[in-house]
Amino acid sequence: MVFRYIHERVNQNGSRERLVTEFPQAELVFGRGGDSQILLTSQRASVHHARLEWLGGSLFVSDLGSVTGVRVNNQRVARAQVKSGDILSLAELEIEVRIESDIIELTATTTSVGVESEAQRLSGWASALHIEHYLPSMRVLVVGVLLIGLLGCLLYPLGTQRFDSWNSGPISNAHKLIEGDCQKCHAQPFAPVQDGECLACHKLTEHSKDMDSFTKRHPNLEVRCAECHMEHNGDHGLIRKEADFCVGCHADISKLKKDSAVLDVSSFSSHPEFRVSVKDASGRATRVDVTDAARAVDSTQIKLNHKVHLKAGLRGKDGPVTLECSSCHHLSASFRSFEPISFNKDCRDCHALGFDERLPDAQVPHGDAEEVYPALFTEYTKLHLLQGGRGGAVSGGEPARLRPGEQESVRHKEEPVDVGVVARDARDAEKQLFTKTGCFLCHSFSERSTQERTDTNSHYTITKPEIPNAWLPGARFSHGAHEEFSCESCHEKTRTSQKTSDLLLPAKKLCQQCHSEENREGYVSSGCAECHSYHDALGIPGEKKQSIADYLHSLTR
Repeated sequence: MVFRYIHERVNQNGSRERLVTEFPQAELVFGRGGDSQILLTSQRASVHHARLEWLGGSLFVSDLGSVTGVRVNNQRVARAQVKSGDILSLAELEIEVRIESDIIELTATTTSVGVESEAQRLSGWASALHIEHYLPSMRVLVVGVLLIGLLGCLLYPLGTQRFDSWNSGPISNAHKLIEGDCQKCHAQPFAPVQDGECLACHKLTEHSKDMDSFTKRHPNLEVRCAECHMEHNGDHGLIRKEADFCVGCHADISKLKKDSAVLDVSSFSSHPEFRVSVKDASGRATRVDVTDAARAVDSTQIKLNHKVHLKAGLRGKDGPVTLECSSCHHLSASFRSFEPISFNKDCRDCHALGFDERLPDAQVPHGDAEEVYPALFTEYTKLHLLQGGRGGAVSGGEPARLRPGEQESVRHKEEPVDVGVVARDARDAEKQLFTKTGCFLCHSFSERSTQERTDTNSHYTITKPEIPNAWLPGARFSHGAHEEFSCESCHEKTRTSQKTSDLLLPAKKLCQQCHSEENREGYVSSGCAECHSYHDALGIPGEKKQSIADYLHSLTR
């Protein structure tokens, strides 16, 4: 890739001068500094003003912390993609961009200042005769006052041994308990806070434990805790949320890590498609594109038909009922995610696990297939006892008759329960539940072989559903923050879905309709930290905790 910088200067007489310089490299730095490839002479330009760089087949411009900013087509940007025909504004310089195959042509046009007139020269000589010409300029006076004030701020604390005035700002509430002990963080005077001071109180997760090796591989990045966690900003938070902080590496992640599974991303508008975590044929979790219809499927071993469940007037325990999304999906106490689906709480009212009309209140337990047969055996044993102990009524015949004046309780004692009949009825009910009714309606099952069967164990096993609670493990999402919108605004195909395998998650284009990278009225500004976190914070280890009494005592010292 070659940058071709064309500087056209229009003279006072209308003639033009053209200077062409080529830079066979992938980036250019603009600024007043001597190490910049393109020097900007304007007083409004910063030492390092802007950077143009070619990444992944696209051209990007980044503001390097300039005072007057960088504009693309008269829109101020921190970092943005530049296309052919765009106009870059850097200080007072306007540059037209043309991208042709392997050449990026940058054309800047300026007008030269005319020859100084005789009147202007005379005016300059006259001003030199005034006394003000020999007095310090306003800039010098301002700098002098600032230096005096700075020296005073340094000398006063050293002389009085009071260093409060050196504080760079109010401390956050997270560190309020150690506000009076500066050495907790600043172990070395006039030196940046090091990771050792942070780790003395905080343990990090497995993801950030790789920070040491990451720093060794990329020493020029100088990555440390304080790079992301900025203290002395009051209650504005400890975490840096500027998108440029992340994009600096992730716009071309291959520079840092070859063959990385992480995809390049330079902005939310160019964000890769969302990738969900699903299980492949071998049962191993893998990340796939949410729009990949062939692979992005729900492999949960459960039979669920959303279309049927959302019909009006379904048969419920107490009469007709019409379900909504919130009937089964309940927000958790944190108001961010959903509670796991529970059969007893969400399903039993409509899907009772009854098995015999003669036992209208009896249901088998849910959750463990091994508990089904023992429960059936117990219920049929009680039923046979109540009906005379012979099992006649159970097997379809008439109930046993009592002699005139004979008590039923006496009859039970005289004639024991036929265990074989009870076992037969329990096995018949078990087969009906697993293959035709209760369990069969929602679960996948398998039948045990003859060698695996005993007189007391279940003859069937249920495939564990393993319903995921988080489909996007690499991102944070709060359903509570989106509660003002209907569920079907995002999960559009819910009412027509008839298969469990339907993955009803939205793609990135839906999120991009409301989430903007810049401040736009009615849109949510969303940087990388809005949805992503480098690591989850953990609490202070128990051995480092203190008592409230000790803390209050330290405040009175």
